[in-house]
Amino acid sequence: MRDKLVDYLKKLVSIPSITGEEREIADFVHSFGKKFFSPQSIIRYNNSLIFVPDINPNKKTVAFVGHLDTVPGENSYTGQVIDGKLYGLGASDMKGGLAVMMSLMEALHNKDTKYNLMYVFYEREEGPYVDNGLEPLLSNFDVIQKSDLAVVLEPTANKVQVGCLGTMHASVIFEGKRSHSARPWEGDNAIHKGADFLKKLSQIEPKEYTFGGMKYYEVLNATMVDFSGGRNIIPDRFIINVNYRFAPGKSIDEAKEDILKLVGDTAKVEFTDLCPSGDVCLDNPILTEMIQRYSLPVEPKQAWTDVARLSVYGIDAVNFGPGEPSQAHQKDEYIPVENLYRSFDILYDFVSV
Repeated sequence: MRDKLVDYLKKLVSIPSITGEEREIADFVHSFGKKFFSPQSIIRYNNSLIFVPDINPNKKTVAFVGHLDTVPGENSYTGQVIDGKLYGLGASDMKGGLAVMMSLMEALHNKDTKYNLMYVFYEREEGPYVDNGLEPLLSNFDVIQKSDLAVVLEPTANKVQVGCLGTMHASVIFEGKRSHSARPWEGDNAIHKGADFLKKLSQIEPKEYTFGGMKYYEVLNATMVDFSGGRNIIPDRFIINVNYRFAPGKSIDEAKEDILKLVGDTAKVEFTDLCPSGDVCLDNPILTEMIQRYSLPVEPKQAWTDVARLSVYGIDAVNFGPGEPSQAHQKDEYIPVENLYRSFDILYDFVSV
């Protein structure tokens, strides 16, 4: 099976699947899955797929979940294994996880397993929250909600990462009066009006926040700016994009209030890309057994993943995958081949009778 793991990943990284362009890779996974699942056990919605056998009510259900898309990027060594590392766009984030899922499908399809096993491959994870391909699967089909645990194979280097930060973007809009830059007294410089707020932001330190026994760090950062005008114009509008990463246990409304209090009455605020935080489910008995049996390291997820979206639907979910987090979205991205083997070995052994 180990040789097939590498072969499957080589094939996956050879298929371009930038967000919004997942049809070819979805077709490939669909064709692959037909070898192990009957037509009535396969759900396809656009370029997302659910493979689910008949649910045995006497067993608990585990879902393996992974996104098909990648961010744009460059890789000079696609499909090559060099010094034990397999290169390719998305190798770590998260086609390595997809290769493990495919290998589990093949290795377990004729075996009795401890759990009902479900496999979810979906599109558009790397894009805006509202376009994410997992949402229509959850809202149009209730089968994923039957999961007692969802394992999202995002890159964690085979550590269990629990919960996840929520995230949102706020456009903080300063308004002034336009004029010629040679006569600034005839206008009101919107950029200058934002200076105090930028200084305040620069002085905010990461805030430690403990939830479910895990330590997370809430952070607020200016990530983009925009303005109206030109080089010789006093601008009448200056917009600072603020990205807020907030800890589990805090609602979107509470996170909004944090930003509104910070801005006060100095500017207008418009919110976009509102993504909830993910629950910490360390009390899940399936997860507890898996962690203890393999002495897996447990960490908080200091980022956002679809663990949060699954949490909204009442599904316990964690991140556990073979990819290296530090390689996500990097030029010449790679995954250590040993990570693939270990991820497969742990999950195969854990769900086997």
